[in-house]
Amino acid sequence: MPNEKHPIPSEDEIRTRSYLLWEREGRQDGKSAEYWQRAKAELETELEASWQAASMEGETTSFVLPVLPISTPPSRSVADKIARDVEPKKAAG
Repeated sequence: MPNEKHPIPSEDEIRTRSYLLWEREGRQDGKSAEYWQRAKAELETELEASWQAASMEGETTSFVLPVLPISTPPSRSVADKIARDVEPKKAAG
């Protein structure tokens, strides 16, 4: 990872996000500190994610996607599935 410090949001960015939260939630009075903290937390999370992504460029991950079993083969349409399910019952009965 780079030796740079993690980026922090500027006061202008926090102020803008806080205002947008306030607008989106109906301009509720008396919650400015809550909106400020939420805006700061959201921006820090976003900046951290982008910083992590930038620091991982060129690296590979070591996870493998699971293989999920399929219980029935895919049908071309619902009508095909119904026909496939109904025909064995007619033959048996």
